[in-house]
Amino acid sequence: MLVRYLLIPAVVSTAVAGCSTAPPVSSAPQPASEQTLGVYPTIKRWTGTFKPTRSYTAAAAANKRQNASGRVELTVSPSSAPLTRVTLNVSLPIESGFDLAGWGLSEGRCRSGNPPVLAPETFPPIQLKTSGQGSVDASIPFIIPETGNYHVNVSRGSGTQLTDVITCADLRRES
Repeated sequence: MLVRYLLIPAVVSTAVAGCSTAPPVSSAPQPASEQTLGVYPTIKRWTGTFKPTRSYTAAAAANKRQNASGRVELTVSPSSAPLTRVTLNVSLPIESGFDLAGWGLSEGRCRSGNPPVLAPETFPPIQLKTSGQGSVDASIPFIIPETGNYHVNVSRGSGTQLTDVITCADLRRES
């Protein structure tokens, strides 16, 4: 008898639920109050402009200004999180036998003398044209922290000493 009191309401509620209809689907736009906004992670970008630097030598000669210019952009996309894409364009003074330039990302401001954040071989060389122009479009396994100062040095060959630096760009956060 007890089973009957439990079984009848269960059968009735199942039958009622089976007969109910789904709400109609409308192709009309939803009111703003019913819409949900998707939040997408933003792309982080740092940029810098290469400025001429003074060239120093160990010899007792006057230093000279390097006529170098260009731009660098570092982009971190949420979809490629452990990598930073580097787009670097530079115009360097033409020197005999100078067809490759090195570059590196370092902490601090230009002329700080800090070592690169990664091993020098991590940064692909800049192949220079006969005009002295060169570019790099590469990804490096480093994410710039939200705080702190960073810069990009361009140097002769694979040099990492401050005396090898031809031009430098302090980076600033764009987005």
